[in-house]
Amino acid sequence: MVASGIVSNSRKTAALVTSGLGTGYGGIGVVAQSIQSALEPYCRVLVWQHPPFWPRPLRIAKIAAHILLGSQHPPDLVIYDHVHLAVLHAMVPKFRNVPYAVFIHGVEVWQALGGRRREALLGASVIVANSDTTVMAARRANPWLPDVQVAWLGIRGTSRQVDPGRLPPHALIVGRMSSPERYKGHDAVMDAWPLIRSAIPQAQLAIIGTGSDEPRLRRRVQQEHLAGIRFLGRVSDKERDRAYCSSRLLFYPSEQEGFGLAGIEAASFGVPFMGLAGTVTAELFPDGNGVVLAKDLTPRSIAEAAIPVLTDSRLASILGDAARKRVHHTFLEEHFAARFRRVVRKVLQLDLPEKDGAEPEAEPDDEFCQAKGVAL
Repeated sequence: MVASGIVSNSRKTAALVTSGLGTGYGGIGVVAQSIQSALEPYCRVLVWQHPPFWPRPLRIAKIAAHILLGSQHPPDLVIYDHVHLAVLHAMVPKFRNVPYAVFIHGVEVWQALGGRRREALLGASVIVANSDTTVMAARRANPWLPDVQVAWLGIRGTSRQVDPGRLPPHALIVGRMSSPERYKGHDAVMDAWPLIRSAIPQAQLAIIGTGSDEPRLRRRVQQEHLAGIRFLGRVSDKERDRAYCSSRLLFYPSEQEGFGLAGIEAASFGVPFMGLAGTVTAELFPDGNGVVLAKDLTPRSIAEAAIPVLTDSRLASILGDAARKRVHHTFLEEHFAARFRRVVRKVLQLDLPEKDGAEPEAEPDDEFCQAKGVAL
């Protein structure tokens, strides 16, 4: 059964090679689920999972079994949701003539790549990125990178709307706390927190997420007597959404974010977020459209960006309304689905309707790209 107005391509098959689908597998899992949803109305989608939490021998055995069975009747397109998984393609002789796509997300390609990972990208029929920011940083580290198509991500829409101006000065951080990476901005916000509390004694900060760096951050709060900060750990999607709707501001000063789903999620409810100048936030929300930007990660810069939103009810309401409108016009699941289908249309030979459900994706902002040193 196919939805009205949708052309069925029952003979076309796409295999999605992924660590897993959904929020349980982080942002990449969300993207994988969005890819599956984007293609299922138009072709058959096989999911070949490489479970990241299994012991390595079992992971290899499972993905090898998927690929071995799949090679008996090769799909029309194999989609790897991570460059590290794309190296598998060259290991299957029967896949030699099967086109494949690779999705790149951010930091995993913002370093010099060699060996099988470089070969995997060079051999791809299509490389898809979540933002121009990801492409530019990847190309700086890897000048040989072939052409990359950009498909901004999308989230599930919500009719629920909050007026942050009516909320107390409660702020939120959502993100993994990883010892090897530490790029989500937890330390920067904690560094600025005494300045923020000095200006707003009733300010509260909730931290959602967990990871190997959480014990160190908890010690910081205790040793530095950072009042008003609490850790909520891993929460359900419903609990996370309640936290968004109870917050006047989301802190998201990440230096190495390829897209930033948490910021988009908060904005979808009408909650403004604080990003960092010169990062992907400036690409996705040009002209400060619903966000505030800290100039850098210094405590004063973070505090100066956050304090006006936490103290000025009218400003918080205006920013939140603008952020919500931006998301609902540009960053919903259906917007990503249409963008992704356009990217893989030719290689998968999809017969798409003339108008495929989303507004045309915006051209890269000249001023933003020039600031990044990219020729247009």
